[in-house]
Amino acid sequence: MLDLGFRDDKSTILVVEDDPAMMIALRDILEGEGYAVVTASDGRSALQALETEVPALILSDISMPVMDGIELFEMVRKEPRTAGIPFIFLTARGTSEDVFAGKSLGADDYITKPVTSLQLVSVVRARERRSKELQLIQLQSSYKASLRTLANAIEARDNTTGQHVERVNAYAQALAEEMRWGEESRSALEFGAILHDIGKIAVPDSILAKPGKLSEEEWVEMRKHPEVGRRMIAGIPYLEPAAPIVLHHHERWDGKGYPQGLAAEAIPVAARLLAIVDTFDAMTTDRPYRPALPASAAFETLLENAGAQFDPEIVDAFVRCWERGDIQKVMAQQTKVS
Repeated sequence: MLDLGFRDDKSTILVVEDDPAMMIALRDILEGEGYAVVTASDGRSALQALETEVPALILSDISMPVMDGIELFEMVRKEPRTAGIPFIFLTARGTSEDVFAGKSLGADDYITKPVTSLQLVSVVRARERRSKELQLIQLQSSYKASLRTLANAIEARDNTTGQHVERVNAYAQALAEEMRWGEESRSALEFGAILHDIGKIAVPDSILAKPGKLSEEEWVEMRKHPEVGRRMIAGIPYLEPAAPIVLHHHERWDGKGYPQGLAAEAIPVAARLLAIVDTFDAMTTDRPYRPALPASAAFETLLENAGAQFDPEIVDAFVRCWERGDIQKVMAQQTKVS
């Protein structure tokens, strides 16, 4: 998974407990583990505390005066600002019915008093870690959706048939799975697929939509887009792994590509993979300067250029995906979407 730049700041925990001695004990344990602790003696004062700070986790007793833990939990879950905070019930009522009641409400965990320091810290850490993982997934999904919107808007200027970004990523993921790439490599590949042509934002419409061959001057402008794209995402930590893909997806195995003329294994492997699926999709979709080729003809072109334009080992992986029907499945699915 890509690093989205989360800092390992001290987490704040809201402890809601009406027993002063228990409150002090819980606070001392958690502060001893490096947490910042905010305390409240009942549900109503806990809600007041939540008005000024959103903690990483809430640890609450159930039986309390003024407002008990169950009512506090329901109020917390009603508010969008606090609904996602992990909530752990802490109570002396340890019957199976109480445990079931707490968890059936949707609480994240339930600890029965008396609680040891080890048990308390273990549960809190596990729930906090899981919450951060979910936040990371949600944030990454949001970023991807935003980037897809941007990439598709740029694609629309190119007068292509649409869904180019989605198809290229689907082809790329099929090959990555065939080659048994890990999650981190596949995540970087996905961002690279989404963003590979983002630099075309700097290419004039007259060049992108030109129905005939480009002049030498126009090619100079077109060939700038990988470097422009790389500069656009430079300095963004979670996109850094995708930068080599954006920069080098027009390099060739024989060294005749651009922008740097890299050859063979000097080209990042993800860029070599993307070059193959990007070219395949370009050949099988209508372009301003020519109609789409049949998929079989595009496939034969890839085979003919293995070892020259394309990495032969990755072409072999493409062949295996083709023979299994994975490539054709992507084409059919994306045609339905379009």
